Amino acid sequence: MAYQTLYLRWRPSSFETLVGQAPVKQALMNSLTSGRIAHAYLFTGPRGTGKTTTARIFAKALNCVNGPTDRPCGECLNCRQITDGSALDVQELDAASNRGVDDIKNLNKNADFAPVNCRYKVYIIDEAHMLTTEACNALLKTLEEPPDHVVFILATTEPQKILPTIHSRCQRFDFHPITQEEIVAHLQKVAEGSDIKAEKEALELIAAASEGGMRDALSLLEQCGVMAETVTAEVVRSVRGIIGREILRELVYAVGQRKVSDALLIFDKLLMQGKDISQILIELSGYMRALLLYKATPEYQPIYVTDTAEELGKLAPLYSGERILAAQQIIHEAMSELRFTARGRITAEMCLYDLCREDNRTLKVLAARINRLEQELEAIKTQGTAVTAVSPDTVAAHRPVSQATPTPQRKDGPAEAAAAQELTVKGEPAEAAKKATIVSEAPKAAPAKTEAPAAATEASKAETPGITLPKPQPIPIVKPEPKPATPSKTETKQSPASVGPGSAAMEKPAPISPEPDVSVSAYTPYGGEWAEGDAFWAKAMERLKAERKNSIASCASHGSVIAYENKVLTVGFKMKFLCDRLQKPDYREVVEEVLLRVARVPIRLQCVVDAGGGKPAGAPAVKMQPAAAKPAPAAPDFPVSESTKKAMEMFGGTIHKV
Repeated sequence: MAYQTLYLRWRPSSFETLVGQAPVKQALMNSLTSGRIAHAYLFTGPRGTGKTTTARIFAKALNCVNGPTDRPCGECLNCRQITDGSALDVQELDAASNRGVDDIKNLNKNADFAPVNCRYKVYIIDEAHMLTTEACNALLKTLEEPPDHVVFILATTEPQKILPTIHSRCQRFDFHPITQEEIVAHLQKVAEGSDIKAEKEALELIAAASEGGMRDALSLLEQCGVMAETVTAEVVRSVRGIIGREILRELVYAVGQRKVSDALLIFDKLLMQGKDISQILIELSGYMRALLLYKATPEYQPIYVTDTAEELGKLAPLYSGERILAAQQIIHEAMSELRFTARGRITAEMCLYDLCREDNRTLKVLAARINRLEQELEAIKTQGTAVTAVSPDTVAAHRPVSQATPTPQRKDGPAEAAAAQELTVKGEPAEAAKKATIVSEAPKAAPAKTEAPAAATEASKAETPGITLPKPQPIPIVKPEPKPATPSKTETKQSPASVGPGSAAMEKPAPISPEPDVSVSAYTPYGGEWAEGDAFWAKAMERLKAERKNSIASCASHGSVIAYENKVLTVGFKMKFLCDRLQKPDYREVVEEVLLRVARVPIRLQCVVDAGGGKPAGAPAVKMQPAAAKPAPAAPDFPVSESTKKAMEMFGGTIHKV
């Protein structure tokens, strides 16, 4: 008997011997036992997963003398003819070579005839996606309403190319890739039955290389069995052109150490051994995948086909997860470029250089750097060493206290401390210091219990390490005038001490100015090149209107230039909400871009609330003189009517006698 290749000799002949595809087997066996047999089936899945083999087993189950049955005997005439392909009623059509409309017309004619020996006529159309559109349309009617004795089985690796009209008339069964454990177990059985000595590691490599296809695994096992008496992992690598664990491990280590010279020397050594550039990059990508999954979950067993857990554990500290993802992106880009370049070596060498360089700029690496910086910043904040943001109230509250207490040994009473603090919060540091000094020298009603100013100063320094308070300056002491004989009720309520009428406490309180906004840079009203800034602003308004940016132009038109200093244009607004709106980034950036085009220099826009306007610097002040009083019209020396008098008063006229 002529020699048969392994995948033909060990082709399954029943559902029990079919490897994998448990859901498909169960569904087909149930349909056979229940008698619910459809007239058309669609088998889809990758190559070598058993689509055509399952179709033949199903045809035997339909036509076995004991059937329809889910366990065909394999001994009857029909089973033997279907197995060796000589059955007249079971026809296999290769749609890759018989894809025309004429082939389908012949099939439709033959389908009308009754079967010769079998119970059903079974048409197995392999690679059904290769049929032309005309052929598919010719098959539609027969496929939808075939004779009772006809069953169609369509097999394809690309179901998305099947016409929806064909797809909707079939029961679809998806064949999935066979698992590595199932392939290894079947390979051991085949090796023992074929007198092939094979190591377990070699069978695992064959299963990994087959990528879920049993036919590919059997073909590779047969090829390795011819190469040597014992199939070892080294034999499999030699047949497949795999570069090997040891040298691949060295290459990954060199890349991890960012040693470009070592990586290029290893790559050149592999090329001298005849290894394919694409295979090198594929295996490098696979090793990176194993490293990443090892770092994520060391219990994941499929990664140990690439290398052992011990070796992966040694290389894992050299790579972060983000770096491995970035390396995969670089390798995949190089593999895509290999298809369109005539010098693959250059592409691979540039890829290795990019993998080794310290500052590669892929998105994954940049994201990793940002993540690391955020973590460091969070750690600094947690340790309390960062410069903390301080509110304007804190700054204004600390400064007068340090001025009012030039020496830490000074003790003030609670009333004096409260008065100084109240004046400080109101935003009058100079007056606060002066009045606090005056009050402190007055007779005290009760002994001091706490060091309020000094304690406040020390507490503020401890709470805000990012602020350095100014050095206290000596304040001139103003002696109070003698108190009057009968102090007023207001004076008594303000302080237990007697204060003279000339002191600040007796004077009418000055209007409280709003607290200064530290977020707005200081500016001199109408300072700098005010006229030039005003001209830029007017041109910018014209540009905004010309470019139909009406909402921004409408908001900006309510502002007027107050100052232009150090390339900062200060614009004042009467209404606060307009100031805040123009200061937001979406409006402010547009205006600054227009100012850049107008002035040819970058100008920063600063919006403030303008409480009242002034005159430009250098403009002479004009003192308005009161208008001279008009002399009253002289009364005439002759009688005048009342209406005439009213007209004279209204128009300031006089009457002359002619």
